[in-house]
Amino acid sequence: MSARGLHHVTAIIGDVRRSTEFYGKVLGLKRVKKTVCYDDPGSYHLYYGNDAGSPGSVMSTLAWSCVTPGMVGVGEVVQTAFRVPPGSLEGWSERLKSLDVACRMEVSPFGERMVCTFDPDGTAIALVESANGAAGDVGALTPSGLQGVTLDVREEDMTADILQDVFGFTPVARGERSVRFVAHDGAGGSLTLRTVGKASRGRLGGGTIRHVAFRALDEADRSVMVQKLRSVYDISVSAPIERTYLTAVSFRAPCGVLFEIATDGPGFAVDEPAERLGERLMLPGFLEERRQELQMILPSLD
Repeated sequence: MSARGLHHVTAIIGDVRRSTEFYGKVLGLKRVKKTVCYDDPGSYHLYYGNDAGSPGSVMSTLAWSCVTPGMVGVGEVVQTAFRVPPGSLEGWSERLKSLDVACRMEVSPFGERMVCTFDPDGTAIALVESANGAAGDVGALTPSGLQGVTLDVREEDMTADILQDVFGFTPVARGERSVRFVAHDGAGGSLTLRTVGKASRGRLGGGTIRHVAFRALDEADRSVMVQKLRSVYDISVSAPIERTYLTAVSFRAPCGVLFEIATDGPGFAVDEPAERLGERLMLPGFLEERRQELQMILPSLD
């Protein structure tokens, strides 16, 4: 599969233990990395996904201390969807309700059946029946990756052009003021723009998505995208940020959402065995000397 589509989505949370319970035990995602925010090392940055943390499967959470609730609106991701096998939604609904997690059955603007819920901080989550390759045992109730994200925009703008021209997405369907863009039929392969008119802008905080990251095969591939963003769309892009498991650049899309371009590698197994991902607190080299201090500050996690 070509390195296009979504790489990961990052949510802002408050209570890290409560969030871990939801993403790890309620949704059944594997924690593939336990690390810290590199610019705020007293806070966790946790990554969840499939067993390997493959690009397109990952949801990460940034734990901001004393975070105030955000507000979902224009220029924000308003829903993050995970792929589940056809026929599993009733099981998912029963599972969520048995765990006292409110949920409801809905149909997307494109006819997909889905169970909609919220994480403990209020981030909108959907479990979508995916007919095109959602692998896995129906009874296991484990997502097979990201289905995609929905962004609210006031009007169609250059964001749609960037999705196609830079990131390799193709518009494939329209419905209820929404346009579905698809890069491929695998995990993380779709994105929806929903036009809502003169609505209020969102506000970053607990229960909102900080950024959406798009895949690049490697740094050379990312450089091609960055050059096109600058030369064709006159968009300023940040300097590369090294996050051990990927390198990324970021920019503000015309619609207002913070986009990243993240490399597929080196991946989450670069600093611990693949079979033990997410168990031990992993720190970048420049923070290793503070390990004992940080372990005293950070809440203990199972």
